[in-house]
Amino acid sequence: MRQYLIPFFVTALFSVSAHAGFSEGLAAYNRSDFNTAAGEWKSLAEQGDPRAQYHLAWMYERGEGVSQDYVQAVKWYRKSAEQGYPIAQINLGNLYTLGQGVSHNQKLAVYWYRKAADQGYTSAPVNQGIRYDNGEGTAQDDEQELPPYRRTAEPDYAVLQFNLANLLYNKGQGVAQDYSQALQWYARAAEQGHALAQINLGNMYTYGQGVPQNYRQALYWYRKAAEQGNAYAQNNMGNMYKDGRGVKQDYAQAVQWYRKAAEQGDAGAQVNLGLLYASGEGVKQDFDEALHWYLRAAEQGDAGAQYHLGLMYGNGEGVLKDDERAVEWFRKAAEQGHTLAQHTLGNMYISGLGVEQDVEKAIYWHRKAGYQGDAYAENHMANLLIAQGHGVPKDYAQAIQWYRKAAEQGYPSAQVNLANMYRRGVGVKQDLAQAAHWYQMAAEQGDTNAQFNLGLMYHGGEGVKQDPVQAAKWYKKAAEAGHAGAQYKLGLMYTRGPTAVTMLDR
Repeated sequence: MRQYLIPFFVTALFSVSAHAGFSEGLAAYNRSDFNTAAGEWKSLAEQGDPRAQYHLAWMYERGEGVSQDYVQAVKWYRKSAEQGYPIAQINLGNLYTLGQGVSHNQKLAVYWYRKAADQGYTSAPVNQGIRYDNGEGTAQDDEQELPPYRRTAEPDYAVLQFNLANLLYNKGQGVAQDYSQALQWYARAAEQGHALAQINLGNMYTYGQGVPQNYRQALYWYRKAAEQGNAYAQNNMGNMYKDGRGVKQDYAQAVQWYRKAAEQGDAGAQVNLGLLYASGEGVKQDFDEALHWYLRAAEQGDAGAQYHLGLMYGNGEGVLKDDERAVEWFRKAAEQGHTLAQHTLGNMYISGLGVEQDVEKAIYWHRKAGYQGDAYAENHMANLLIAQGHGVPKDYAQAIQWYRKAAEQGYPSAQVNLANMYRRGVGVKQDLAQAAHWYQMAAEQGDTNAQFNLGLMYHGGEGVKQDPVQAAKWYKKAAEAGHAGAQYKLGLMYTRGPTAVTMLDR
């Protein structure tokens, strides 16, 4: 929603007669005599009075006393803005943002916003009403004489700074993304108490965007907004306490913050509170309470809540096990693009739980999840394409593509599966070097199967130069994690006493 100001400015640019005409226009406007106001201000606007130009533009934009005409609004806002009138600069930026009366152009919007911001002015919250100018050099101390929705404008409101930061922060807004500049504008707005700016500043500290990652600073700004009653910030506070970021981990505190936000209707907080009740972290485990909060969020269309309701019905937690109801909730979430719900719904179609077994629908939902770039779903889709049974036609070439998508995202199971395909030459030309590469990628993430297979490849010189030291190293990592094959191989190496094992022991 756009936000406007009719400002209080003191200026000595115009004669007494010009001031009188402006005041007469203002008096007419305040008594809703828009035709008279438009006539007074148009005359002054044509003489170059930036206040009158701004007010006339305002009337053209709203269709008060004149036919609504965005082109005329842009014309008069621009004339005023070019004379340095900051409120005209703000509203001209708004019209460029929305593409009303002028082509949509975020670069020009930012240009005019910057012009106003550099003078220390920003648009005030729209719920504070229309601003007014009570005339050149005339003090206005008694606002009780004015209609209740009109108040004197004050300099340096935070909303424009917040909007400008948003344009600089987000890609695809016609302005080059600039985290450093965005951080500065968020900080200026946040220091004035703008809750959304405080939240976004907290987010930038959380993710290290334009500033070194600093959870304590993130917590500081989230708390500022949360203490103003902002539900989103309260949910973030819950997350920080739950995860122990910027503060000692404290599930009880997390519950308190989640509850504050959940009781305001924040769906994310309702889901988070439900999760804690389901797990018994910070509160006594209570599936009825979990169900209550999931339902409240699900009724708002929250896909995560719908997914968790599906799990409750599928597992019989807090409710009677009911696969059909589980399918209903999984479907609601899946249709909103929830990847785990899509994956789970696909599995239910494969197994025939709560629905008639249908392999085509199973494939449909698994593909939906995979197409969203979910590595788990991509890996599972590949598994289906090479698995025995389930009525899914084998397609090794397609499986390779899905494994590669997941592997390139760093998913270790997919990396191992892709390595296996390269090692055996299934669906792809055999390439032991590629196999060793993908085993290495997964092994470094701690995957024991990858560590064992990488040990085998170094032991036998497959795809890599034979190296008993490296073989023993990877066998040992897998063996210590309980991999029986690695324990056996490492035992053989100790029995035979090669130099590699002796070096490891050192």
